[in-house]
Amino acid sequence: MENIKKLESWDTQLYADCVEFCPFEPYLSIAICGTYQLCESEAARVGRLSLHSVDPENIDLTPIQLVDTPGILDVKWCRKKSYQQISLAVANSIGQIVLYSFDSDISIKQQHVQNIGDDGTARLALSCDWYEGYKIAVSDSKGEVSCLNVSVEGSEPISNWKAHDYEAWVASFDRYSDQLIYSGGDDSCFRLWDLRDTARPVLANKKAHQMGVTSIETSPVDCNIVATGSYDERLLLWDKRQMKSWLNETNLGGGVWKLKWEPDNARHLLAATMHNGFHLIDCCCPSLDRDANPLPFQPKIVASYREHSSLAYGCDWGRLLSPFTDRRTIASCSFYDHSLHVWSWLP
Repeated sequence: MENIKKLESWDTQLYADCVEFCPFEPYLSIAICGTYQLCESEAARVGRLSLHSVDPENIDLTPIQLVDTPGILDVKWCRKKSYQQISLAVANSIGQIVLYSFDSDISIKQQHVQNIGDDGTARLALSCDWYEGYKIAVSDSKGEVSCLNVSVEGSEPISNWKAHDYEAWVASFDRYSDQLIYSGGDDSCFRLWDLRDTARPVLANKKAHQMGVTSIETSPVDCNIVATGSYDERLLLWDKRQMKSWLNETNLGGGVWKLKWEPDNARHLLAATMHNGFHLIDCCCPSLDRDANPLPFQPKIVASYREHSSLAYGCDWGRLLSPFTDRRTIASCSFYDHSLHVWSWLP
């Protein structure tokens, strides 16, 4: 049986850069895809959200819903219901975070729009990340990071600060604290911020990565482990108790744009590596066990998907396993070939 199997693909028409599965029953098969394209004739960045059903046994990527928007840079489902509602945050090209609700009729509805930054200058909202259902971290093209407070009425900025000299490609919460936000920028810096005092970072590392830091993900099962990815093609794993140096590094052969931990057990990382496709990396080692003595280990690539013909940007793990085979379903999207793919992997 093949380790990797392509299941379906769909032409997104506009350049595709992000995709994510809904994390809630009974909607685990629902995926949202975001696109971004510069329309030169109108001097505008346009985008579209497309909602898809990705049932492993009956995949038809014909969209359930299409929503035209400004260009989209990131989409994130809230991992916990926000005020009893399934919520989606979208970062767009006119410096906004747009909040949508997901309803039982399998559709999204816009609920609130929040402008990022307080100086009125044009910027792109480049990434977003939820903490529980009540905070959102945002990074932007001005090198700034913002934090929004989310309530039943909508969202409001509670903090905004200069985090990087150039584009702040990513901002993500430490999954175990609503006060700690990681950021990565085009200045090659990886930083940790405490919302109680953003005048200076709690941690700053300028030497770990040689190019822009694009993805930062805290392990969902081990509060001490953090993964970082960069244009320098390297995946670094860190232990938060010893941040002077990284645990190990893995060269992925292409600039890393997105990292996603495997749901539930976080044994594997899914990586989008721009010019080198998508990879699955086994990060399991006894040294990550809290009760074990530290042991040297090296994550390894166990599978790769290279069916896309353009920049590998967006990816996510499906939550549903294929019946009888236990194959993992994975969605990925690529830029200039404006393509959304669904494929499966047998561990």
